[in-house]
Amino acid sequence: MGTKVAFETVAQKLNEWYKVIKQNNIEKATEMKEEIIRVLPDMVKIQDVLLYFNLLDSRFNLLIENYNASGEIIDDLDSDSLEASTDNMIQYYFFFFSGMYQFYKKNFTEAINFYRRAERSVALIPDEVERAEFNYQIAKAYYEIHQNWFSLNHAEKALESFLASDNYAHKAAATQMIIACNQLDLFRYTDAESLFKKSIRMATKNEEKYAQALGHYNLGICYERQEKLDLARDSFEIALDILEEQESKMSTLRATYMLTRVLLKKGLYEDADYWYQKGLDLSSELNEKTYAAKLSIIYSIYRDRNESSLDKGLEQLRKEKLWSDVADLTINAARHFKKEDCLYLASKYFDEGISARDKILTWTEEINT
Repeated sequence: MGTKVAFETVAQKLNEWYKVIKQNNIEKATEMKEEIIRVLPDMVKIQDVLLYFNLLDSRFNLLIENYNASGEIIDDLDSDSLEASTDNMIQYYFFFFSGMYQFYKKNFTEAINFYRRAERSVALIPDEVERAEFNYQIAKAYYEIHQNWFSLNHAEKALESFLASDNYAHKAAATQMIIACNQLDLFRYTDAESLFKKSIRMATKNEEKYAQALGHYNLGICYERQEKLDLARDSFEIALDILEEQESKMSTLRATYMLTRVLLKKGLYEDADYWYQKGLDLSSELNEKTYAAKLSIIYSIYRDRNESSLDKGLEQLRKEKLWSDVADLTINAARHFKKEDCLYLASKYFDEGISARDKILTWTEEINT
């Protein structure tokens, strides 16, 4: 019989693995997972350490955009025993990672409900970076349901901690972008643009390619909302060049959608058709019904004025309760059809946009008090 590995040794390796995961270092995190898997069979069996491994494996799968695998791991864990655990860290990670998984499924209020349960334990975790990570993630979720002041409060806390920590420049840049996105929603375009550019400079200085791409992507959105379409196109093309090199498929799909949208608005149909098809192919590969619907919607608005296809795409977004997207796209449709003197469609989609904005307010009712 071989010598058993002390559980403390494995637990330390798990702590180091999680640190690398939070640094978004996919290559090193993958190597460390393989090392840990090799020693697990020889470890003295301690249930909490095995739970910790599975929880971190769920988080690792989120990092590599393997969302289905992450959810399967969470679903397979015994939630009753996890909730009954006296280990605050285990309880915290279960609720926190469950929240992250729900966020990636676009169940934003469900994510916040998990985060708020995690919040009861986060203060007991003796790790400033972990508290920053928590504030960063919940700031993203509050942003998605237009709770801008809650989002800003958590993002500013996260930013202060990330800036004070080594090796987290990418997270500082990403957090700065959350603050800028909130400023954008509050129509503070100058402030938002300045922060996005600052984030890009920070990411470039620290050679954080993904954060750099994210900065250009968000800057493109800032320009698109102001109808500065040439600048928006430049930003999305820069983002795509980086993202395709990084092989980040989900982020590539988001940027492809936005570039297609800008090209359609500009009437550059040949270029738009190329990116539209590329987006559909990537949506199919990733089984991403949301972005397939959004691509269909913008094509139906700007390219072929297909009311039936437009309504079908909007129905998919309503089914997923993506009220921000519904409001954004219907109001864009209404403005376009008004320019085209198609007043019936303009009136129809303005009404639907107002209805969707009213639905946004109901999100807060789904958050547990």
